[in-house]
Amino acid sequence: METSTASSSVEGKSSPGPPEGTMEQEQQTMLLLPQERKKIRAMVAIDDSEESFYALKWALDKIFNHINIHETMPPADPRVEDSSLVSLVHVMDTLPHYAFPGGYVVESATKAQEQNAAKILSRASQMCKDRKVPAETLILEGDPKEMICQAVERMYVDVLVVGSRGLGQIKRAFLGSVSDYCAHHAKCPVVIVKLPKESRK
Repeated sequence: METSTASSSVEGKSSPGPPEGTMEQEQQTMLLLPQERKKIRAMVAIDDSEESFYALKWALDKIFNHINIHETMPPADPRVEDSSLVSLVHVMDTLPHYAFPGGYVVESATKAQEQNAAKILSRASQMCKDRKVPAETLILEGDPKEMICQAVERMYVDVLVVGSRGLGQIKRAFLGSVSDYCAHHAKCPVVIVKLPKESRK
């Protein structure tokens, strides 16, 4: 049986008061979430970009504000829905071994990647802790697009939230887009969050 998916793209607003389109965005988000229960398992893809951290902030503001959060530890078994939970996933690029003649260099580069990943996830975890939202972290290695979609399926995720990097048409054609790929291949609803126009360079 094929699993149907839905995607929604939203753009942040930085003006004070209820911004135009906010109600519509929240209604779209609620349509993506399971209506028959009060708990949710969301995944947010995190890297060192401003876009991904804004996507996490958006998820905490828009998704978990609608959920009754209990200050409990997440269940050991991901299939047990005893508490709401956000999974923070960071994917490290696979290093091309042929580019490094010495094993020591490869090991050092990998260690540097892992340290950077830990730093990124630590910042993201603190954001969740400040909002009293239970969170778990996961570091993967490989193609971000494929690894995120695999993690979604493996971890029984209800909704995936990703930031939009705003690639131009030429870059998008050659490099592809993680958000676009996930919107078409992730086996759960996908929300693509864009930075407010005022924050874009």
